[in-house]
Amino acid sequence: MNKFKRFLPPLSWGIYSLCGLICAFFLSWLLLAKVNFAYAWLHDVMDIQQHSRQYGPQNRHRHSFQYTNKSEHIRLFADINTAIHNQGQGLTEIRYHHPNGKVIDTLLHQAEVIHLKDVANLLDVLLYLGAAATLIWLLLAAIYRFNLLPEPNLKQQTKSIISLVVLSSLAVLIIGPVKVFYSFHEWIFPENHQWFFYYQESLMTILMKAPDLFGAIAILITVLALVVFIGLNLALHYLKVKFPLPPNSAN
Repeated sequence: MNKFKRFLPPLSWGIYSLCGLICAFFLSWLLLAKVNFAYAWLHDVMDIQQHSRQYGPQNRHRHSFQYTNKSEHIRLFADINTAIHNQGQGLTEIRYHHPNGKVIDTLLHQAEVIHLKDVANLLDVLLYLGAAATLIWLLLAAIYRFNLLPEPNLKQQTKSIISLVVLSSLAVLIIGPVKVFYSFHEWIFPENHQWFFYYQESLMTILMKAPDLFGAIAILITVLALVVFIGLNLALHYLKVKFPLPPNSAN
């Protein structure tokens, strides 16, 4: 029992740090989802307009995508973003337009719709995981607040999380971002559901300049998550200093 008590604080610190990081990624995702993952900015940075002009004419299932402009791309991406956060509702109704306002065609064919519904189902699971991790993190924060367990050092906690992120990022770079991306998809999606689409068979892939856009979004999420993680811990530290517990509550 004494050994368990001795290992309980460091065990709780590990859980606290991990749940705090998951919470930070959870909040980061929600925040970026509200601004369509900075797609309007990334559209220019990654020259998606030129990309659509190059590959739009080559698509085997849809036509005239090369005539769509930036504002239409932003709208289409926003529609997909909204749909995957709502169990895939509305995916089959997304249509793309000529700059003169004329409807050209539906954006997604059946295989793309199935894939995005798989993404929506995955997001539901991840969002529940994020919410659960947030609750655990808040519970442990309350336990530390009332001195039921010793609180982890903020500096050490931040260093360990940053080290984890840096090592994970290095591992991805060493293995290869594209290889990691493909392996993840093979592991996470149903075997008989298509998840890889060439530009010549998917306007969705052209619109998102996959997988390049996903890498850029992953970087944005990670950077924001680190900022959120540090901010949350600083906020808790501020509350502890600003509103100390009465002496009889600390025992």
